[in-house]
Amino acid sequence: WRIVGKYCAAQLAGGLLASLAVCAVLAPRSLSLAPAPPFLGCHAMVVEALYTAMVCFVFLNCVASKRNNAPADRNQFFGLAVGFVYVAGGYAAGGISGAAFNPAVALAFDLRHLGLGWGVWYVGVQLLGAAVAALLYGAVRPEESSGTDPDAYEPASLRTKCFSEAVGTFFLMVTVGLNLVAGSKAIAWSSAASLMCVTYSLADVSGAHFNPAVTLASVARLAMPLDHGAAYASAQTLASVLAGVLVGLFHPSAESRSITFALRPGVGFGFGAAAFVELLFTTALVYTLLATTTARRPPSQITRQNYYFGLSVGSCAMAGSAAVGAVSGGVLNPAVSAGIATLAGMSPGTAAGASYMYLLGFVLVQLFGGYAASAALRWTHPREVGPVAPADAASLLCEAGGTLVLVFTAGCCMSIGVGVWGHTAVACMLLAMMYVCYPVSGGHLNPAVSLALGITGTIPWRQVYRYWAAQFAGTVVAGAALCATLAPRGADVRAIAPFGFGPATTVEILYTAMFCLVYLSCAVSKRNNPGDDANQFYALGVGFVVIAAGHAVGGVSGACLNPAVAVGVNFMHFGLHWSFLWAAVEMLGGLFAARLYVALRWDEWLPDAQFEYYVPTLVTRCICEFLGVFAFVFTYGMNLVTSSEAIPWSAGAALISMTYSFGGLSGGHFNPAVTLAVIASGRGPAEARRDAMAYAATQLLAGLVAGALCALFRLASTKDLGKLELAPGAGYGLIASGFVELLYTAMLAYVVLGVTTRPPPEQVTKQNFHFALCIGVCVTIAGSAVGSMSGGLLNPALALGLAVNGAVGHRFTTLVTYAAWELTGALCGVAAYRLTYAPAHPPAEAAAAQAA
Repeated sequence: WRIVGKYCAAQLAGGLLASLAVCAVLAPRSLSLAPAPPFLGCHAMVVEALYTAMVCFVFLNCVASKRNNAPADRNQFFGLAVGFVYVAGGYAAGGISGAAFNPAVALAFDLRHLGLGWGVWYVGVQLLGAAVAALLYGAVRPEESSGTDPDAYEPASLRTKCFSEAVGTFFLMVTVGLNLVAGSKAIAWSSAASLMCVTYSLADVSGAHFNPAVTLASVARLAMPLDHGAAYASAQTLASVLAGVLVGLFHPSAESRSITFALRPGVGFGFGAAAFVELLFTTALVYTLLATTTARRPPSQITRQNYYFGLSVGSCAMAGSAAVGAVSGGVLNPAVSAGIATLAGMSPGTAAGASYMYLLGFVLVQLFGGYAASAALRWTHPREVGPVAPADAASLLCEAGGTLVLVFTAGCCMSIGVGVWGHTAVACMLLAMMYVCYPVSGGHLNPAVSLALGITGTIPWRQVYRYWAAQFAGTVVAGAALCATLAPRGADVRAIAPFGFGPATTVEILYTAMFCLVYLSCAVSKRNNPGDDANQFYALGVGFVVIAAGHAVGGVSGACLNPAVAVGVNFMHFGLHWSFLWAAVEMLGGLFAARLYVALRWDEWLPDAQFEYYVPTLVTRCICEFLGVFAFVFTYGMNLVTSSEAIPWSAGAALISMTYSFGGLSGGHFNPAVTLAVIASGRGPAEARRDAMAYAATQLLAGLVAGALCALFRLASTKDLGKLELAPGAGYGLIASGFVELLYTAMLAYVVLGVTTRPPPEQVTKQNFHFALCIGVCVTIAGSAVGSMSGGLLNPALALGLAVNGAVGHRFTTLVTYAAWELTGALCGVAAYRLTYAPAHPPAEAAAAQAA
């Protein structure tokens, strides 16, 4: 408890300093904390307690649990799980209480009242939520307090498993319901985040079903007895109904109080269309969970830990809900359907009766989807049935089925129009399908990727042709299903005004090449995938390319990046118009990526003895730095050119993909400030310190070239895109904008040093699952938080590129000022790193190592 007191004091002091800094930068604006009208204080107190409990519960299960963190084999998903609780609660409760979920944040936000306004009330209920989380943790993991060896743990009792299922389903349904009541624009994203968090937390307790369709699939696979399945489904449904009742108490005070959230098909769609999409995406969701949590791990995965199962399940749920939310609601879960029907019964109007009528139909369709998923897994993962079962046909089924689901998702997003989340939904489905298909077929799901692998000799050409046939079959079925379900709606692949054919095909080639190069680097490279210790981030790297490209150039070409998608979504027109041309230029992008991969990673073809001792040349490392900076700056610039609403998200995604791809070659700096931080810290490899000037010059050159290309796109547009300037935001001066650039560049440098230059802990695996994710998220956070003040650039190469893009020669002084703040921030990050991290080796050991 003494340590607890010290930690709390340090956290409160940090919150106070941050609050004072915000007030100084934003003055005369001030921070305030209070329930958001028309909700009452009691509503704010409930959601603060609820989601603080969820934060603490997920932390305890993912960070503190001995079962989830075996000695020398700790999980690497803990930060992902805890962070996404804030995504879930932020959208669900942000419009009710402000979504603090942290006493330090609550008191800091209430600085105007010295913490004695709503802040003190928030702190009280947050501490109550923490106590509830501790009780829940003890209930679902009673063995954790007994000192039992994790390897000797007995399976949880049926009562404990059912309670675990009830807790997870309750959190899921509350998040869904509060998003509905509060009118959130990100219900699919928030709900999927909630599902991902509880899946990571409780999978080793109950299997993390939280869905009767999943439970039915487990029973059908004979993985659990029927009576246990009935108990699971009862617990899930009861928890969801109770959550629906709780959310129903919020509804009368919400602005949506006149709306009945009924379970029914969307406007303009019949029950047949709604039932079909619920069936398809429920099958995909259950299949994803079964394939990532119950299938045997591949021999190349030395660790027992699976870092991606919760991410895969949450991504599939997000994609399905976003893609067909306008058709059926995108529920995909009989328990959640019952919860929504309960909420409808507490809502005004006459639609509640229709909701109960549709409930039976939706539940039956979703349950059948669960059964279909169990059958599909037997066909696509035959080794789960017998160790000598043939795998050739299974690989083709994976390619056909994965491509089908991916193309259908993209077609729904492009045809219906799901707003800013459309590209993220497609990326999430790609991520999920890659994780489930990769162990069987490699998870290509894209003819351009298969072409690239054929050119590099990774797979024989005979296999390439077979994969193309399977992918084409999936494309045809998906296109026909889109026509039958969404007609007369449909997507039309073409150059999007005000851009013409040249700009559109250029970006399709560039980003398809980036897509294939990231796949080759993350999923194929022997250096990134040693034979006995393959990485688990490959699908993350590839999926984030779709997010980067979708927001950056979706308004130029549609950002298909995949011949199957280009033809399939335009199936209503029999693939005519621009689709086949798009497919051709995308195949050209795959060819370009293959040649570039061979040039950069020619060591992949060296004999094993030479490969082990190969060190990339300076030229190779500088080319990698050039490509990484170019992709990042071009993505940021094209987001500006197309007036994207998701600049930080898209730019951060590009940085994540390139860092995963080239981190093992050049270090993945992609930023002169990061290069300075690595040198100043003394942590980087000797060659990086020696060649720092070459790195910085290459990075600045890449920013210059990317900015010039973006400027050409501005000129190619026939629309007045406004004036782009490298300057502080409206109402802010150079001091305020420079300070936030310094602060967030320091954070970026600190994170880079912490996740990439520290020696790995004593772990079975040497793979780092989260390093690029942490770095890219820093950029996204900065752009979201201070983008309106300074742009949230954090990178002199990006500042140079934007200056060129905006053709603002008279702003050269602003460029120099920004660069000075950012480089100073990098040094501040190094200082913070040295204060908080002990040296990698004690001085005596370091001297001995140097002498040796």
